[in-house]
Amino acid sequence: MTPQPMTDQPTTDRGSAGVEAAIAVVALLSVGFFIIGALRVVGTGGDVDAAAHSAARAAAAEYDSDAASAAANSAAASVLADRGVACQSLNVSVGGDFVAGGLVIVDVSCTVALGDVVLAGFPGSRTVHGHGVEQIDIVRGGT
Repeated sequence: MTPQPMTDQPTTDRGSAGVEAAIAVVALLSVGFFIIGALRVVGTGGDVDAAAHSAARAAAAEYDSDAASAAANSAAASVLADRGVACQSLNVSVGGDFVAGGLVIVDVSCTVALGDVVLAGFPGSRTVHGHGVEQIDIVRGGT
């Protein structure tokens, strides 16, 4: 005697492999987008920090605050361009004492577009900050 099924519904799993594959592909793409977005934010953070340090060195070599601000803007933009960072907006602020032995403080902020990885839960853009400090040469000095 052969056992009879308890219900009248078929017991086959036809078509479930295609659904499982689709779910797996979506999950893998989501993980991939998340990794790309995370690497972009972390990598850009290091690049902006390097730009801030370079801008502080450039500003410390100048004799007045206006020239230091121009040099810092130029240096930060150059470092970020060399590293392939495309900022939607770049802000460079220079402060400190422009006297012999004084400190120049540079803060750089860069807004990075993340629109291509928004599917992984990232916002459309993120602002990354960097900070650099450099001492003005005691012999040469500022103004």
